[in-house]
Amino acid sequence: MKIDEAVAFDPISQKDAAEPYKPEIEEHIENNDQDALMRSLTFVIDQSTHPDASITEDTGIHAPSSKIPSKWHRRRLGGWLHSHLVPEGFRTAIEKKFGNFVIVRSTGELQYEEMPIYTRIGMHLLFGGYYRGKVDNSNIMHALFLKETVRQGQYFTQPESVKQIPSFVQHYNIEMNDYVISDVNEYKNFNEFFTRAILPSKRPVAEEDDHNILVAAADSRLNVFNSIDAATTFWIKGKEFTLSNLLQDDSLAKELEGGSLAIFRLAPQDYHRFHTPAKGKVESIKPIVGTYYTVNPCTVNQDLNVFTDNHRSVVTFKSHHGFSFAVVSIGALLVGSIVHTHAEEDKHLEKGQEMGYFQYGGSTVIAVFPKDTVVWDDDLVANSEKSIETVVSMGERIGRFIV
Repeated sequence: MKIDEAVAFDPISQKDAAEPYKPEIEEHIENNDQDALMRSLTFVIDQSTHPDASITEDTGIHAPSSKIPSKWHRRRLGGWLHSHLVPEGFRTAIEKKFGNFVIVRSTGELQYEEMPIYTRIGMHLLFGGYYRGKVDNSNIMHALFLKETVRQGQYFTQPESVKQIPSFVQHYNIEMNDYVISDVNEYKNFNEFFTRAILPSKRPVAEEDDHNILVAAADSRLNVFNSIDAATTFWIKGKEFTLSNLLQDDSLAKELEGGSLAIFRLAPQDYHRFHTPAKGKVESIKPIVGTYYTVNPCTVNQDLNVFTDNHRSVVTFKSHHGFSFAVVSIGALLVGSIVHTHAEEDKHLEKGQEMGYFQYGGSTVIAVFPKDTVVWDDDLVANSEKSIETVVSMGERIGRFIV
């Protein structure tokens, strides 16, 4: 970013700074008060699920982690990010992990994305020591994440949860005309809205007749890597991340050893159905029971075994080239469940065909292809090697088979 570009971008005072949305939670984080943070997570769920709760943009489960000057909301940064040219408040927001930057592929611009308050609490419970062995024997944190995930999921199936929809749409600026049901008043509960189907015309599948072209499996923030080694160098820092641990299938892991990965992270505001990135026949579907850690980059980029500890489902495909590939759907904090729709054993799915959906929360899909079978698009590789995600839409081209 050039200096004149920075000046043009930043009409806001360098003294303006992001402030914590709930100062008491920030205090708990600074004091590493784990018990208070666990109570805070429960309180946030209580706020969200109470029958008399008044839900606005700044209350409930999707409340932001910080208060930032109004002109910043969803602001975009042109060019590459240089920390010494970024307004002080943005630096504060990143350093305190109120949010993170992504690249919008369609424009090439950097964009700041805020973190929901529940994600921030869950993340600091992990950072603060509970994950690192202080309560391993009692499994307090695992039990808490499971309890609150189930509780939030159950509430979002209740009719009264519809009151969460208008503020969610407003907060995330969701374009409802893109969806099959565009009127928010027609949804019977929040989960029905959250798993809403999109109009096919809004997510065309790239080069549909060319079966060698790979497409994005979801509306998401994407990283691509040519190997596990590259993924663990630039992105995934959990020491237990191996294909065997991810897939829980040594034979399949050996078949895919040295292969390429695409990691699609879905944020709460995204269209939450996931699709197959390539044509194939479903060979098997394997659910794996696990915990519900947040999948935010701030946890994935730490020594936390998020992908290999979380609840997930492994769908194995036989490609039209004859080799297998895997699509792993991974649940996360406050994701109620992973539901398969068109993904069924022995069923043939076309590229871009719906596989299933996630109920409320952030979540991730990881596609794994055998070694030397895939080449990713150059811009996605370049961004991933800078340890930054690229915002993509389901169905857009991300690479191709080279066999």
